Parts: sequence; C-alpha cells; structure tokens
Amino acid sequence: MLDHQFLGRSALVLGLSAALAGCPTGPNGDDDDAGIPILGDGSHDIESLDMAVIADSGDGLNIPRDLEFHPQRPDELWIVNRGDDSSTILLDAGTDGQESVFRGNTGGSAHFLAQPSALAFSDDGTFATIHETDDLTQGPNGTPEDFMGPTLWTSDLDIYDGGHGGHLDMLHNSPNGMGIAWEDDRIFWVFDGFNDSLTRYNFNDDHGPGGTFHGDAEIERHVAGEVRWREDIPSHLAYDQDTDLLYVADTGNNRIAVHDTSTGERGANHGPGYDVPADMQYTVDGGDCSTLIDGEAIDEMGRPSGLELHDGKLWITDNRTARIWAFDLEGNLLDYLDTGLDDGALMGIEFDADGNLYAVDAENDEVIKISVKSE
Repeated sequence: MLDHQFLGRSALVLGLSAALAGCPTGPNGDDDDAGIPILGDGSHDIESLDMAVIADSGDGLNIPRDLEFHPQRPDELWIVNRGDDSSTILLDAGTDGQESVFRGNTGGSAHFLAQPSALAFSDDGTFATIHETDDLTQGPNGTPEDFMGPTLWTSDLDIYDGGHGGHLDMLHNSPNGMGIAWEDDRIFWVFDGFNDSLTRYNFNDDHGPGGTFHGDAEIERHVAGEVRWREDIPSHLAYDQDTDLLYVADTGNNRIAVHDTSTGERGANHGPGYDVPADMQYTVDGGDCSTLIDGEAIDEMGRPSGLELHDGKLWITDNRTARIWAFDLEGNLLDYLDTGLDDGALMGIEFDADGNLYAVDAENDEVIKISVKSE
C-alpha cells in the first residue's frame, strides 16, 4: 500500500529535489528584471493591467476562499464560500454571457461542505473540498470536533447540491483543513491544520451520490509538525504529477515548502479510526519537506495563501499585502503585482486557458479577473 512511496526515482527527479533544498529564496535569479505580462511586466502596477470584478454577493459569493476551472468544461469556474457552506459556479466565466449557479446551504451542507477552504478537481471531473472547522457539524450530539475531513463530489449540476445528496464520499481525520490538491485517481493531499501535517487521502471506490460507506479508503499522515495552520487563512497546495513534488503555502510559517512525496517510511497506525480499518490509517515518517521560499527573505511577504503551479512557475497570493508573486521552481523571484486590494482579501488563485488570472477577494465577496490590456 506504500508503493507510491518506495518505487524509487530517476536521477533527474532526485537531482531536482536536492536542488530545491538548497535553492535561493530571494529576488536573486537571472530573470528577476525580465517581468511577466500578466503581473504588469515588471511595473508591479495594477493600473498597467485590466482588473474587473466578474462575480459578487449577487452571485451568492459569501467569503469566497478558493476557485478552480472544471477540467472538462474549461469555461466553468467553481468557487467555494465559507460564509454559508456553499458554492457558486460561473458558466462562461468572465464573458458577456456569464451566468451564475448557486449550490449549498441546504440539507447536509453544514457538514459535507462546512466552512470550505479549498477545492481541487480530478481529471475526470469529480472534485474534493476541504474545510476549516473543528466544531460539531451534525448537531449537539453529533460528530466530535476531530471528525472533519475531505469530501468527494460529483460535478454533474443535475445532481450536485452542495449537501448530502451530491457527495460521493467523505473521510474524517483532518479538522481545520486549509488546502487540497489532486494527485491521481481518487487521491488528494490535504493541509491538515489540526495535526499540522500533510495528509494523503485515497478514497478508492466512492459510494455514489448520497451514500454512507467510507471503509475502503487509505489515509497517510506525512511530515507531522513541520507545517503550521494559521486561522482563517487557507494554505493552498499544488501537486506536480511530473515530479511527485507537493508545493505548500505554509502560511503559519510564512514560507513556501516543498514535500517530496516519494520519501519517508511507514510508521505507526494512528487514530481516531472513524472510517477505515486500523492498518489503513498510519503515519509516514522521515519524509523530505524543505523550505523553497522563505517569506522573511522576500520584501512584503507575510501570509502566503493562494498557490498555483502554472506555465512552469509558482504563483502565490499574499493575504497580508494583496500582492501576487511569481517564482520559478528553484525559488527565484520573477515578478510581482500590487493589486491594491485589502489586507485579508486574496486567497485562492487560478488561470484560464488564455492565461488570464482569477482570484477571490474574501473581504469584499468578489472574484476578480486580471488580463493584459489589449493594444
């Protein structure tokens, strides 16, 4: 069950991991002054770009925290809202024909979509959410505070309701979950704020819409104690399928970390065992999780939150300064943009197929679209 950990790596990937551990973390790369068009081409000025609000509270946004385009319907933008345990889906997002669809705040949403912090799609169109809560979510005599975890959903809008009827599966061992990324099949990585770890959830076979069986999954807790949760600020993740490296906005430690998911050895089983047999829920000890970008060494970086791996670069939102940063995969700063938004606004970030940039503004209940000005 740990084949993904111990099959070994090519010399190329091992060399990349070694380079990441000792890479520079400040604005000292060869391309520092080149500039990136979608970030203002070195000007750092939002006035050099087009920034438009494409959705707001009228579309059901209520403390939006993350957003992602559907992999099979690339004009469909999905957004999760913490404020009322809901989601907003924008059809033909960012165009004159845009329409919004609201789902959630319905039967079961307060548990299955409780205070969502992030979402991640798989390549087949299913997706998973993770949730920042350690409260009772099923009534005063219901589930205990350490019960929450990721939920697997269908994206069929004829079925998906943001509640019990639209969920395909749910697992329970990561309260205060702050970020999520898809690896393969039904496998997702979670930033586990309750345990200050990166936890790998393999749902295996789902139970279908509205079912209840959760007993065939596998849960691995990695690098416990090496990342740190910061309340109310998502810590987004990005998984690189080519290298098996997991990039982490480690908000509580003001850094971008990188975890080589092929490293580590199986450790002890751990509880609480709400879903799976005891031998299917365990720690992985000794994994390699290193600092790629030290926020203390970057001028004005204070609370990294949004994280996207796009076009061979890491794109990061800073929740404190409302800057958007771009780094190469060796940790060198390439460019940044001052959006002019409020402290606490920026969280999740996303790109469309044309390279336009989208982000949530959690302070003003908006989604913004940033584009290069047409000549």
